[in-house]
Amino acid sequence: MNCLIVDDEELAHTVVEDYISRIPFLKLKKNCYHAFEAMEELQKSKIDIIFLDINLPEISGIEFLKSTPHLPMIVFTTAYNSYAIEGFNLNAIDYLLKPFSFERFLQAANKCFQLSKMNQKQITDSNTSSNNFIFVRCNNEDIKINLDNIVRINGLKDYVIIHTIDNKYIVHYTLKAILEKINSNNFVRIHNSHIISLKHLQSIGKNMVTIDNTKLPLSSRFKEPLMNFVKNHF
Repeated sequence: MNCLIVDDEELAHTVVEDYISRIPFLKLKKNCYHAFEAMEELQKSKIDIIFLDINLPEISGIEFLKSTPHLPMIVFTTAYNSYAIEGFNLNAIDYLLKPFSFERFLQAANKCFQLSKMNQKQITDSNTSSNNFIFVRCNNEDIKINLDNIVRINGLKDYVIIHTIDNKYIVHYTLKAILEKINSNNFVRIHNSHIISLKHLQSIGKNMVTIDNTKLPLSSRFKEPLMNFVKNHF
């Protein structure tokens, strides 16, 4: 995790830099001595944690936190305990009172690490979930369709028919748009009018495919990409 130290005291930099060097998942990107220097670095680098003093020249750490949107995780490192409540109200991860031990610093770093893992898991779960189904507008209703249940899709000008295992839905989409909406490598176009699910594909012939016991035309334009995909994934 990339870190900034923002403090106007050289001794504070020496201590925090030493602590960071002992923790394998932390990497110091820059030592900053005032908030404006930190703002500049945030524009250039991906920063995960800022170890931030409150008593800074020009603007305080609290003012920096209030005035800068989309900051990374903040751990206050300060000699002033009177700002602790305000710091936590501003969503600081931790508040370290100088002089603090390595053990106390490690505790704060582990909080950041665990929070980062949780956030990443939520993003991953969200992305995975979003690839498992789509919503389409059909008969004035938003219908949820599981991608695993889609067998094939055929196009009729500005409409498509989505054939599932047990139903079919006529929706106002082009084939290109529905393929982008599905956004899954399990679906490929085989013809100007047909998309198939590779999960349900039964066989590939010279100029046709069989899927769900239905024969569909295979265009020469799409045959090579289909064969390459099958070769690389099965």
